Amino acid sequence: MKKVNLYALAGGILLIAFIYATKAILLPFVFGFAVAYLLDPLADKLEAMRFPRWLATVVVLATFFLGIIGILIALAPLLGEQISGLLENIPRYIGAIRPLLDEWLSKAGQSFGLEIQTDTKSLVAAAADRSFAQLGQLFANFVSGGVAFLNLLMLLLISPVVAFFLLRDWDLIVAKIDSWIPRDNVEIVRLITRRIDRALAGFVRGQTVVALIMMVLYGVGWSMVGLHYALILGLLAGVLAYVPFVGALFAVFLAMLLAFGQFGADWVALGQVFGVFVVVQIIEGGFLTPRMIGSRVGLHPVWVLFAIFAGGQIMGFVGILIALPAAAAIGVLVRFAVERYLESDLHKGSEEAPTP
Repeated sequence: MKKVNLYALAGGILLIAFIYATKAILLPFVFGFAVAYLLDPLADKLEAMRFPRWLATVVVLATFFLGIIGILIALAPLLGEQISGLLENIPRYIGAIRPLLDEWLSKAGQSFGLEIQTDTKSLVAAAADRSFAQLGQLFANFVSGGVAFLNLLMLLLISPVVAFFLLRDWDLIVAKIDSWIPRDNVEIVRLITRRIDRALAGFVRGQTVVALIMMVLYGVGWSMVGLHYALILGLLAGVLAYVPFVGALFAVFLAMLLAFGQFGADWVALGQVFGVFVVVQIIEGGFLTPRMIGSRVGLHPVWVLFAIFAGGQIMGFVGILIALPAAAAIGVLVRFAVERYLESDLHKGSEEAPTP
């Protein structure tokens, strides 16, 4: 038993070291694995309908990727127009915000008996210059970086291939890994694996549906109140929905910033923009999350937030993608260990223990 534990520990350490050493080229493989994992239930349903596994895999993957390509082609003209318009109008928006900042700083200084002479023009301009310089440098590094370009090319070409082979052989892979489990511990390992799958699937699949619905709600809502670039903001808000609290706050901050630049100090228009955010959050918290995710997940939002930031810090974008599976697995293992501890004599104590 001790040898088995030692082998498992050594294998886990080697796996973590391998993942960290190859993080620069992992992106297409992680994406392919994620697609196969998400689509496996659909392939199983087609297989239950007498479809051969390879045909079920082809149908599911073709529908998935063609659907994404179709959406991108349909949205590309509008998306490109909004992105170019946003980049063109950012200086004008910054110029519209400057007088408001000057006025607010002046009033704040008078309220506290302070004389503020700082010109927000130079302050805002300096902040904007730094931001654009950093974005430009980031884009230049991405374009000139051979590894980044290779990752993008591999993501487009290799991810579908990886997803196909994994999805086609998913049940065989699971059965093979199951055959490696020590027979004395096979039921416990299967129990833990089912819990990990339940937590991960509940969050990723459920949160994906929630994010897609929120994209539509934000985009339509902000378009109805007249906010420019509502499509981009809606897409961004939906993607950021995977990051609890911080994602929503960043999305509404960006929307309000653009609203200030567009409407100025029109509190009715600003209130409508903020009201869309509040309504969508109420729908998400009161209806979407309980229905789509519910209590199946077992991942506390703070734990998800910590995992995402830790993964990004350690392994960059690939770490963000791996963070949720790792958080689900660690969370299940910790809960299982606590359950065993609470059932043990160490926690319950001995009946012969002296009464204080």
